[in-house]
Amino acid sequence: MLRVLFIALVLAGCTSSPGIIPVGNDTYATMISGQSGFVPVGGMKADAYEGAQKHCKSLGKTLEEVSFNSSSGFGKFPEVELKFKCV
Repeated sequence: MLRVLFIALVLAGCTSSPGIIPVGNDTYATMISGQSGFVPVGGMKADAYEGAQKHCKSLGKTLEEVSFNSSSGFGKFPEVELKFKCV
């Protein structure tokens, strides 16, 4: 059990994000990159939406998705990109 928890913590710490970037009028983007090929894209997607939700909430607004893209595959580190509006 401890081994599984340790592996999950190690993999969870294997992502990087530049944070929330303004890209237009009330429109923002966030991108999360895996630092290895073993980072699950689903977890990265959840992290992107969580960060976007927190950002919009801090502005007193709600999240509206503009676009979502992800890439992964053999020999590639996974990436997710979320563009969103705070309305």
